[in-house]
Amino acid sequence: MSSAPTTTFYEAYPLDRLRPADYNPRRLSEEAFVRLQASLRRHGVVKPVILNADGTLVAGHQRTKGLQAIGLTHTPAVMLGTKVRLQDEIQFNLLHNRVETEASIVYAESGVIGAWSWIPWQSIRVAERKNLSFVNAIGHMTAGHGPWGSVVIDDQGRIVLNAEYAVVASINRFDLLAWTVTSADAAQLHTDLTGEYGVYDWTAIESKAPVWNQHILQPKRLRKFSSKAKAGMLASGSETWDQLVTPWLKPTHRVVDFGAGYGDYAKHLRAKGFNIHDYEPYRCRDGSYAVDIRAVVGMIRDIDKDIQANGLYDVVVLDSVINATTSLDYQHWVMTTVNALCSADGVVCLGTRNLARELRDEQAKRVTSQTATTR
Repeated sequence: MSSAPTTTFYEAYPLDRLRPADYNPRRLSEEAFVRLQASLRRHGVVKPVILNADGTLVAGHQRTKGLQAIGLTHTPAVMLGTKVRLQDEIQFNLLHNRVETEASIVYAESGVIGAWSWIPWQSIRVAERKNLSFVNAIGHMTAGHGPWGSVVIDDQGRIVLNAEYAVVASINRFDLLAWTVTSADAAQLHTDLTGEYGVYDWTAIESKAPVWNQHILQPKRLRKFSSKAKAGMLASGSETWDQLVTPWLKPTHRVVDFGAGYGDYAKHLRAKGFNIHDYEPYRCRDGSYAVDIRAVVGMIRDIDKDIQANGLYDVVVLDSVINATTSLDYQHWVMTTVNALCSADGVVCLGTRNLARELRDEQAKRVTSQTATTR
């Protein structure tokens, strides 16, 4: 059994005691909010909200608004055993809102229809496991914070919502919180709960901390761990740099690495005589999530001074930045800036993740728990 902090399930937690998180990343259209209310009237709350140990609402903001709109006063809730940091709050929110969209096939012992029950982990049978990266991401959060999710199961024992969470319960051997429905209601419930319920908007959090997926996902390129250093192996490289840029790059080219993370490739190639500047708006100090403002301002001034003296750049490298943008507007701003930095006859080298490769890696089960969250 896991030694993670114990979580607490409340079948009826007062809505007036909830403290909404001030970043609340999801925005709902009026039409989506009406559909949410209809679903709550039809099925009730079949997925508990998640609370931080201090009572802050981690996941379920729109659901609680929907409950209040239809006149209800309580909600099922899972409270975490210890107060988690802001970054983990956001990760819980992302996993919680995505968890019902997965496709593993899992069976278990069903409970009383229309009621909450605890399913013994020994009764869980995984017939088909899909989306290994998501399973690993859930497993990482349960290992660190205790069981926090739930499932919906029909009276025939088929888990119809949150099957990936059930896979994790089976692997890590913890009992599974479940709401049981009839088989006749299961299809309608799945349809109602897997529709589009809003979009993510991280603007409210930027005054408190950098955008989560920007400062967490900055790659540490060309770093050597001790075991790999002994074998002469690099810990992490970049296909964009290694295959697309450096084979033809010349020391006479003026280059800017836009969204450079920790700037490892720029440092590495500058040491070899290449003329490369780097810019990372969310540059953090090693071991910290705090933005290094002095370093960011320094990079901006360095690029501005270089452009004033020598003009726009021959090469602009955009490695994995588009993977981490959170909206089409954000992508537009990034691409506009990149094009503004590049000379009229210059080259933009753009690298993103390859969907075909991601699917192959998933099928080959090569995704590790360490990389699951970033993927």
